[in-house]
Amino acid sequence: MSRLLVAVLVACVAIILFCHYALGSEAEEKAQQAFESLYGDDFKRASSSRDTSQAVALAAKLLEAAKTAEAQPELMALLAAKACELGSLDPKGYETALAAAALVSEKAPALAGPCQDRVIAIRQRQYDTARGEEKTKAGETLVDALVASAAVKTRAGDTDEAGKRLQKALGVARAARSSKVEAVEAQIRAMAERQKAAAQATQLKKQVEADPANAKARDQLVRLLLVDLDNPAEAAKCLDETSDAALRKFVPAAAKPVAEAPEVACLELADWYMQLTGGAGPAGKAAMYTRAKAYAERFLDLHTANDMDRTRMELTLKKADDELAKLGGDASAKSQWIDLLKGVDVNRDRVAGQWHKTSAGLAVTGANLSRMILPMVPKGSYEFEFRFVRVRGFEIDAVLPIGTGSTVLVLNGDHGRISGLDMVRGISVVQNETVLRKTQIEDGRPCTVAVRVMADKDKAQVTVTMDGKAIINWAGPQSALASAPCWALPERGLLAVGANESDAVFQSARLRMLSGKAVPVASNRP
Repeated sequence: MSRLLVAVLVACVAIILFCHYALGSEAEEKAQQAFESLYGDDFKRASSSRDTSQAVALAAKLLEAAKTAEAQPELMALLAAKACELGSLDPKGYETALAAAALVSEKAPALAGPCQDRVIAIRQRQYDTARGEEKTKAGETLVDALVASAAVKTRAGDTDEAGKRLQKALGVARAARSSKVEAVEAQIRAMAERQKAAAQATQLKKQVEADPANAKARDQLVRLLLVDLDNPAEAAKCLDETSDAALRKFVPAAAKPVAEAPEVACLELADWYMQLTGGAGPAGKAAMYTRAKAYAERFLDLHTANDMDRTRMELTLKKADDELAKLGGDASAKSQWIDLLKGVDVNRDRVAGQWHKTSAGLAVTGANLSRMILPMVPKGSYEFEFRFVRVRGFEIDAVLPIGTGSTVLVLNGDHGRISGLDMVRGISVVQNETVLRKTQIEDGRPCTVAVRVMADKDKAQVTVTMDGKAIINWAGPQSALASAPCWALPERGLLAVGANESDAVFQSARLRMLSGKAVPVASNRP
C-alpha cells in the first residue's frame, strides 16, 4: 500500500472520528443508527473487498443520499464522510470523494479541516501522476487545495500549520510553473503579518488585564483585532466606556452577520471599513476592502433608488475590487459555492424547451435548443460546475458569459460527433480551433463538467474538464467569442444550461467567483 493511500485513509478516519466528537451525541447516535440500518452491511463489504469498483459505486450512492439529507446535518456529514472514504480507494472514485468533501465543508463547516486534508491527498496523487501540460493544471489544482486548507487552518487559529501549507503551495506553484506563484507569495507575507499581529495582541491583552484603565493599550488592542486580525467579534469584547467613540459605534455592529445589517448600517459600515484601510498593512487592507465590499453589495441589494448613495456604493464596490486585485485578489471570493438550481423558477427562467423540477433535479425533455436561465450572473472570473444525466439523445449545452460577451459550450453536438466552444472567431464549433471529436456522453451515466472562465480586460481563457479529464483549454481576446443567434437569451451576461435533441436531468449546478462578484438576475425579467 502506497504512503499516499495510507495518508488518504488516515485522513478519512480523521473525518469520521471528527464527526463522532463534533456532532451532538444524541443526533450523532441517531445518524449512526440510520447509516448502519441503511448502508452498514454494504459499507463493510465494499470497504473490505479487493474489487474497488464496489467501493466506487457505493461512494456515489452515499453522496447522493447525503445531498438529500441536508435537513439532517449529522446524517449528511456522516454519509459524505463515508463517501469520502470509499471514493478514495480507487482513482475512479476521486471525483465522488472530492464532491463529498466539498459537501461536508459547505454544509458542516466544523468538519472543514479534515475534509481539506482529504482533498489535498487526492490532488497530490493527481499531480504526481500528471505529465506535460496536465502537470501544470494538476499543480494549480493542488495549490488551490493547499491555499483553501491554509485558510481553514487560519480561521481555526492554527497559523503555524497554515503557514506550512502555504509554503508547500508555493513550492508546487514554482515547480509547476504556475501563474499562482505571486498570489501565494502574497498570502505568505500576509500570514507573517497575521502571526506578528497575533503576538502583539497577546501582549496587549496582558497589559489591559494588568491595568484595565490603560485606554491607549485597549484601543490599540481593539484596532489590532479589528484590522490586522479581522476579528470584529473579538474586538467588541475588548471595548469599554473609555474606547474611541467611532469604535464603540461601529465595532458591535460589525460583529454581527452582514446579512442582518439594515440598509443605513450597510452604508455607514462600508464607508467606515474603507477608512480603516488607511495605514493598514497589505493583509489588513485586504480584509478591510473585503468587508467594505460585502456591505456595499448588501446595500445595493437593499437600496433600489437610483440616487447619490447608490452611485457612491457602486463606486465603493469598484474601488474595493480594484484594490483587492492589486493586493492579490479577494481571498474570500473563492471560498463560497453558490447552489444555482435552488433558485431556478421553471416558469420564469425557461427560455425554450419543456422543463420541470423533479426529486432528481432539473429535467428537460422534447424541444430542440432547450435552455434555462440560472439565477445568478457572474461579473468577473468564475468557476461553473454542473452534473447531469442524459436520458436519451445527443447534445448538452451551457451558455457562458465572458466579460461583455458570451460563448456556448457544446457537448456531444452534431449528433454526438463533436464538442467545443461555438462561434470562435466567427467559426462554428464543427470547424473551429476548440473542436474535440472524442467526447462521448453515455445515456444514464452521470457526468460532471467543470468550467473555469478567466476574464481580464480584453482577454479571456476558458478551460473545461469532463469527469476530471481536460477537454478544452482556449485563450484569446474576448471579442473572438460569440453565441450563435439560436442560443440567444433575453439579456446579455446570463448563465444558462441547455440541451439539443436530448432529454436530460441536471442534478446540480453551482457557481464560484474567482474575482468580481455574482449578482442575482433581475427579478422582474420576463
